[in-house]
Amino acid sequence: MMNAPDSSSPPPCCSGSPSCTAALVLGIIALVLALIGFFPCLGWIALVPAVLLAIIALIMSIVAVSKGSPKGALVVAIIALAVSAGAGIVQAWMASTAAVYVEKHQDYMEKKAQEIQKDFQQMEQQNQEQLKRLRDVENSPTVDEENVSQDL
Repeated sequence: MMNAPDSSSPPPCCSGSPSCTAALVLGIIALVLALIGFFPCLGWIALVPAVLLAIIALIMSIVAVSKGSPKGALVVAIIALAVSAGAGIVQAWMASTAAVYVEKHQDYMEKKAQEIQKDFQQMEQQNQEQLKRLRDVENSPTVDEENVSQDL
């Protein structure tokens, strides 16, 4: 009886169940995308696939658990879904904060935008004047050309 395998140890996660393995892999990918979702510029781009993958992983892991597979993939899917939701809440909070700031300082921003537009118009006028001067210089006869034409 000493050499008998220990039946009390838990079975390895997703042993032999393709749906459980797929759910675990999708859950891990969703978790990574959800963590990327906390970055301000990449947030919304990463959150949509993260939520979709987490939901698919959750459904697949529920199916796998109902067939008797271990619950590891289910835990990963639930964590991925929770982190995705958290990242979505953070992104929504940042967007609402930015919207409130823009509303609060709208007059200032419009004034600065008009100043920038005037600066661009002045720069454009200066560039056109410089181009006109360059064309005038190119079109005007040089001193050597005048002397040659008088000699002939």
